[in-house]
Amino acid sequence: MKRTFLILLLAVTSIFAAGQGGVGSWQSFGGSEGEIPEVTVLESDRNHMVLEISIPGFWLFDRPAEGRIWNCVELPGCHPQGRVGLPDLPSVIEMFALPFGTEAVVTIEDVSSAVYGNMDILPRQTPEIDMPHAPYPFVINDEFYQGGESYPFARVEVDNEGIWSGLNVARLVVNPFSYNPEAGTLEAASSITLRVDFEGSASRIADPVNPSMVPAMEQNVINWSVFEPYAAPPGGARDAGVEYVFVCTADNVDWVSELFKTHHYLGLHVRVETLAAPATTDAIKLAITDNYTTGVTRFACIVGTHSELPSYIWSGKLGDYWYACITSDNLPEIAVGRLTGDSAQIVTQVNKIINGYMDFDFGSSKASGIIPSEAVLAAWDRSDYKACCDLIAAYSYSLCDMTFTKVYDGTTGGTNTDVSNAINTGIGTVTYRGHGNNTIWSWSAPGYWSATNINALTNTFMPPVFNIACNCGRYSTASTCLAEAWQWATNGASGNVAATDPSYTTPNHDYIKQIYIALFDTGTFRVGEAINAGTAWIVNNHGSSGLSNARMYIWFGDPAMDVWTFDTADEPGELLIAAPASVPPGPQDITVTVTDNGSLVEGVNVTLTDGVDNYDAMSCYEEGTTNSSGQATINVTVPASGVMHVGAFLHDYRYDISAITISSVGIGEQEGAASVLSLNLPYPNPVTENASLGFSLPFSGNVEITVYDVSGRMVETILDGSVESGSHCVLWVPEDEMTSGVYFIRLTTDGGTLTRQVMVIR
Repeated sequence: MKRTFLILLLAVTSIFAAGQGGVGSWQSFGGSEGEIPEVTVLESDRNHMVLEISIPGFWLFDRPAEGRIWNCVELPGCHPQGRVGLPDLPSVIEMFALPFGTEAVVTIEDVSSAVYGNMDILPRQTPEIDMPHAPYPFVINDEFYQGGESYPFARVEVDNEGIWSGLNVARLVVNPFSYNPEAGTLEAASSITLRVDFEGSASRIADPVNPSMVPAMEQNVINWSVFEPYAAPPGGARDAGVEYVFVCTADNVDWVSELFKTHHYLGLHVRVETLAAPATTDAIKLAITDNYTTGVTRFACIVGTHSELPSYIWSGKLGDYWYACITSDNLPEIAVGRLTGDSAQIVTQVNKIINGYMDFDFGSSKASGIIPSEAVLAAWDRSDYKACCDLIAAYSYSLCDMTFTKVYDGTTGGTNTDVSNAINTGIGTVTYRGHGNNTIWSWSAPGYWSATNINALTNTFMPPVFNIACNCGRYSTASTCLAEAWQWATNGASGNVAATDPSYTTPNHDYIKQIYIALFDTGTFRVGEAINAGTAWIVNNHGSSGLSNARMYIWFGDPAMDVWTFDTADEPGELLIAAPASVPPGPQDITVTVTDNGSLVEGVNVTLTDGVDNYDAMSCYEEGTTNSSGQATINVTVPASGVMHVGAFLHDYRYDISAITISSVGIGEQEGAASVLSLNLPYPNPVTENASLGFSLPFSGNVEITVYDVSGRMVETILDGSVESGSHCVLWVPEDEMTSGVYFIRLTTDGGTLTRQVMVIR
């Protein structure tokens, strides 16, 4: 098996080698200029692997610095891994899997190399960041450069062992170059053959992995094919545990309930953990890890401000990445997102995520011509930022026909107005590459892109936004950062990724390219998991600078948001559920049929549940997949009373959620006796057009359900009459006179009164 070092798209260093200063030339080992290294797997099993690394050639060029002319080496598609001040030499990097309980022992079997004399290799300098700064001081390790030792100190190293979504992996660092300052020689290997043995007592080959991360593992893990059979989740694992953890405070849990209910009803088993604020980072981590099952748990959403539910400071970088790394190594097991702000701001974000993206009405008059596979690429006026965006646009995406609008500022003439026009016409994704700060894109376009520009947007389709720059996500300060502005505005973004600190430039280039590849080429459609695919790539390929970036980027939004990828102006499919209107309590098979415009749809994930785990009473959660007849028959034990929720989900289709009442439907029809008086939150909440309202009575009697505004004024009566004991459901259609805002629904009976808070959005 041959493996080429990830496509020409990623070989940014290849473009700039001749332009870094001085005269450059291609030193060929039989390969074409710019050809990237090739890694061939000669042998591979659970106990070992043998690899051959072929180097087609490299660039050797001169660069002036500190009053002398240095020699520089560039290897297409590869990056240096050494310490600042030591020779700047690129390495060939591979991620590999190994059984739990073993360690990798490397043996060099063969090396073919050439020696170059009169070399003075430039020491590695402080990596560049995406914001203006004073020039970094020149760094050189005088002890090394005045000695006779060769560097790197080893031909091959193994490091960064950790668990990536259930797979035990490590990083293989192969160093084709070796420099001796005393002799002035550079040894350059044209081929290296090495053997890696997995020594020790293997406790297990692999844990079950999240199936959504398999495409990223196929791309990144060189011996994945050997470990894949052992990493497959067992049958039924998808609904055997918690898939999505929401960490909330008592004050905000109801405000985000519409989001977690939607995901729960659509096949992501949600558990809600409510913490007292302010919570510690350890308490937040424990709330997530206590619900984690390898191969099952995929997402966590932290709902709260930094003072309520703080991010973690990991090696000086503030972010939520520590929560994603369940075992606290350097690789993520789950995708983590955050909704921050006060109650109204959280409700705004939930509405934008659901109505502005997940369930967006592409057929409405306001949505004419919206194609989610169209993207805007904004770049600061510097060659590497523009080249990064050019390479994203030039990539051949296999899943859809991507269309890109490039907005490059400065000499290219791009402006904030160009970005606004693209977003307002319904662009699918937005990416910025360049300098940044807490509240702005620091480009010169003219004027910075800021909250003022975001608040002036009029878009109805809310795209995901990727701020690949410095500091735009610094939400822990008193001022509103750019990431918060994207989320809190009436329009703007459904979610956005941003860094809380100065981020490193070169890893940023690869980070955003890998995110686009995950979403639109390998099919990792959930945005948080696509971000994790990009994160794993930069941690593996960029070492310490990639890891620093990983620790400072936060996804402000729902990590489970499924990114639309259809590429025509036609509307996406629209699922419609046909299910029994009511069912009796007890174990039984329930058949659900799913259609799209009258046509049966195969492969739809269908879910049946009666509540959300740890939020309201949930006694059952079962899933199935529709067959060629558009049907899924699911065995479920129906509880004694209440409502069964049925959801249908399939990528690039508008989802559907319906309700099945238990035993009977409507007011005045007796159900099984209820043990307590209860009033459910309306569904959906926030309410836009209508909502279902469930309640239970332990005895028959007069019932009044009324609606009050925040001033205490009664604005509507939903129900006033005699009702039998049991569980009931009524449809509430808010009166036209009701404006957007917070309201209270009050259930009044002879046995007591209950009140629930609701948001109405007009």
